[in-house]
Amino acid sequence: MLGFDLTALLQNTPAENPAATTTSTTAPANPPGPAAPTSMFDGITGFLPLIAIFGIFYFVLIGPERKNRKKRDLMLKEIKKGDKVMTTGGMLASVAAVADDEIVLQIADGVRARFTRAAIQTVMPDEAPVDAKKH
Repeated sequence: MLGFDLTALLQNTPAENPAATTTSTTAPANPPGPAAPTSMFDGITGFLPLIAIFGIFYFVLIGPERKNRKKRDLMLKEIKKGDKVMTTGGMLASVAAVADDEIVLQIADGVRARFTRAAIQTVMPDEAPVDAKKH
């Protein structure tokens, strides 16, 4: 059919495949594999997308979260007796006493409970007097 044995080519036997017997004693001029960067700029350009992604994550996620955490820490530090607060469970109460990491909340007349500062979600703003003419 084709004039040569296909199995001999696949097995690369030197007796039947004259092309397999020719060997070169010199190494190839361009060895296979990834090319080394020729300058420092070429190496940095591969990292530019990663740097850009990190920058986007910082400005979209990390930066605002740090800002909110600082704001919350300041709010928790400035809690004082008489403030109206809401706990993380949604309970509204007023602050009866403040210790280091513990706050006593007055839930109702004669009902007090101890909470940690971390249990306070927000300090409620002072309520403005309701205008009777609007109702």
